[in-house]
Amino acid sequence: MRVLLIFIFFGFKSPEQWLDARTKQKREKIAGIDQDELLDPSLLADPDSCFCEFRGVQIHHKVYDAESQANNSSQSHTLSQVAHNNSWKLGLPMILLHGFGASVYSWSRAMKPLAELTGSKVLAFDRPAFGLTSRVDASTHLSTGTNDAKPLNPYSLSFSVLATLYFIDFLAAEKIVLVGYAHFSCYIGVFTAGFFMIQ
Repeated sequence: MRVLLIFIFFGFKSPEQWLDARTKQKREKIAGIDQDELLDPSLLADPDSCFCEFRGVQIHHKVYDAESQANNSSQSHTLSQVAHNNSWKLGLPMILLHGFGASVYSWSRAMKPLAELTGSKVLAFDRPAFGLTSRVDASTHLSTGTNDAKPLNPYSLSFSVLATLYFIDFLAAEKIVLVGYAHFSCYIGVFTAGFFMIQ
């Protein structure tokens, strides 16, 4: 038994043109979103937002410092009053890890009071695919600036742990407090703590 397949193309495009258009479409879209239509994340960012590059990914983050909060005493919160009346300060920097589908914005109301209470820096960052951190095509993404034989998927747990370690180095911390509120952020915290203790 023989089977004859016949393809009939309607329209003005030849099969070669159709394949070229599909290839072009794949290059321009990441996660189904046309990258040419996206706004630059820095245009959407708050004035206190920061960006840094880690392994080829532009990571959005915010840092609140207890010293800068003390100088900006025009705001009065119950927590800040407690912090100023309390002579005990933790003195350890803190990294806040958001959950799935969330971003730095999840911590927006907690960062300043935590900085005041602890007397140190508090940092939160958007993991890849969340918030204002850049989206990259994981299939073609290469870890830049490393000698890795195998590229690291920016959407993986390993990448999130390494990014958290990067921010610990950024804060120049010998000790750190990691705070997470969902499964994935807790996994990141546990694995980061393990790697941090090994270093």
